[in-house]
Amino acid sequence: KYAEYKGMDITVSEETDISSYPDANTVSSWATDAVKWAVRNGLISGVAQGDEVLLSPKGTATRATVAQIMVKFLALDPVREINGNDLSLYKIVYGTNLESVECENSESAECLAAAIKYAFGYELEVVSDESDISEYEILIGRTNREDAGLVSVDRDAFEDDQTYTWSVQGNYLVLCGIDDSADFNTANDRSHRNIDGSRNAVYFFVRDALGIYEYSDVDDDEFYAVESDPVISLDDGYSYSDLVWYKKRTFYMSGSVNGSGDYEKTITHNMSTWISGEWHKEEDVHHDSTPCMSDEANIAAVLANVRKELNARPTATRVEIGINDSGSYCKCENCSKLYGQYGGRSATLALLANRISEDIAEDYPNVSVMLGAYSYAQKPPKNLVLRDNVDVYFFTVANCSGHPYYDLDCKINKSLSVNLQGWAEISSAGLTVWDHTGGFIYFLTPQPDWDSILENVRFFAEAGAREMLVNSVFYGEDLPNGEEPDLHADLGNIRAYMLSMIYMEPFMSEEEFYYRLDKCLEANYGPGWKYIREYIDIISELGNGSCHSFHATPGGHFVYEDVDAKADHINTLWENAIAKAETEEQLNRLKLHETSWIFLYQCATYESRYKNGTDEQRAEYEKLNEYLYNFILDNRLLWTEGVLNPLDNFSTANAPEKW
Repeated sequence: KYAEYKGMDITVSEETDISSYPDANTVSSWATDAVKWAVRNGLISGVAQGDEVLLSPKGTATRATVAQIMVKFLALDPVREINGNDLSLYKIVYGTNLESVECENSESAECLAAAIKYAFGYELEVVSDESDISEYEILIGRTNREDAGLVSVDRDAFEDDQTYTWSVQGNYLVLCGIDDSADFNTANDRSHRNIDGSRNAVYFFVRDALGIYEYSDVDDDEFYAVESDPVISLDDGYSYSDLVWYKKRTFYMSGSVNGSGDYEKTITHNMSTWISGEWHKEEDVHHDSTPCMSDEANIAAVLANVRKELNARPTATRVEIGINDSGSYCKCENCSKLYGQYGGRSATLALLANRISEDIAEDYPNVSVMLGAYSYAQKPPKNLVLRDNVDVYFFTVANCSGHPYYDLDCKINKSLSVNLQGWAEISSAGLTVWDHTGGFIYFLTPQPDWDSILENVRFFAEAGAREMLVNSVFYGEDLPNGEEPDLHADLGNIRAYMLSMIYMEPFMSEEEFYYRLDKCLEANYGPGWKYIREYIDIISELGNGSCHSFHATPGGHFVYEDVDAKADHINTLWENAIAKAETEEQLNRLKLHETSWIFLYQCATYESRYKNGTDEQRAEYEKLNEYLYNFILDNRLLWTEGVLNPLDNFSTANAPEKW
């Protein structure tokens, strides 16, 4: 009756049939058409009683049942309105004068249009603000509609340029952040930043206002999921603002969403190059011993070369200095004295950063200095405070993925935790974290940190970090001949997606984290996703058994006897997941990610299945090794850091960790 009152179609065709329900004949004659209509439209699907599904027309409806029927009813004729106007009436208009590190406003506009088309079927026109003004518009970023006075945005109230806002102003919906008055990539002074706030506005509007979730950076409908309410109604005057916690979110792996790229325009050189000024020889000296940083001649050279670089790059906003990628440090009398005075070998680097900061402060007020707390410079100095514009780039080069980073009972993470907190105490400018989350010697090793990555990223946030880089898979420029692998066997795209979620919202609840993980697994693997979720839980538990660095062997990450004991069950999980794949893409993804488990399985069971196994077990072991070897080659999987397929010692009779 209410549907009829609302003018909805309540006709029932002769083809509509409810006879498949065993108790269909108990429906009263006066209610038959209404029940058929409700069944046809999915409002009623029956009640399970034993082995049968019944209509149960004489039964008593629970509160939950009525609520479910109401929700389904709303979805029959959903409302999607802006200021009382149907969403389908709108054009998407983007500003043309700006672009960010990651994308132009036009790309954000296209993403919005694609999501709306996928979820609701509306094909909204996308135009630039050079087009004629329309009656109904969704405005992306700073547009000339602001200049015309049609809308207004108080950007002075924004905390930083990762802040975003949505507002309904009459028939206009504004999605924006801080946009500079000049193009970020071509501006000729240091005052300009990116416009990721506008990109954030679109991303979070799609997700939180429209209920359209994206589970990968791959441009594919397969990774969209719609969880929208049946009623989306934004009235005139509606306004919402928020910001993303980590304003820099850089990923050395594919699968993440809404990364920010490099937030600052940074000039980066290693110490040898800062001293010599021979930029073209950077790679040649990258792994050399770090030169003396207390020698006044070297300091003078660094100061001169910093100014040289800043003069040559008028848009740079940050200078990064750090040791060479080497564990060797200067042992001269003066440096040794400073190490003792300040309680650590990072002292000379910190003192040099302060010298640079002081030297450029007056002439380059918009430039900060960043020091790299890496290798032997991870431990902070004592009785030394960094100047206000000196940032710290903290590398988790000594970390254990088996335990949370703040776990002081873990002998590896204890030093990481103490060092991070120490840098936070002497730096008022904040922290940037370069987090190593993959096995850099054995890339195929399953990483067991699923039960701690949320806590780890939150730990960084609580220490004051506002910029993050996740280092797990190297891109093509790090590989011979520029080869670029786009596959990562260790659930790489799942990890990238979940880390990108946490980087934006490190204080999300555990419930939210695991809900998003489940949804991402479902988007990637289809109906068999629950088996992979159980696999993740088991791997996390198995990895808690020992402390290990990310450079560790598979046997350092896991106790092989424990893995062997769970192996049959884990094999069954992968078999079940693969059997339930509905598309070729899901099947290929499962087989790719199963490779990581096969690698660990073959390593962990070498003793029991090959060395001490029966002839049949040895034959099966060698056959699986052959499969693993060929899969790695066929799919060009990274075997170790920056190298494709160095399987020089391949033998079906060896555990894969020996190849």
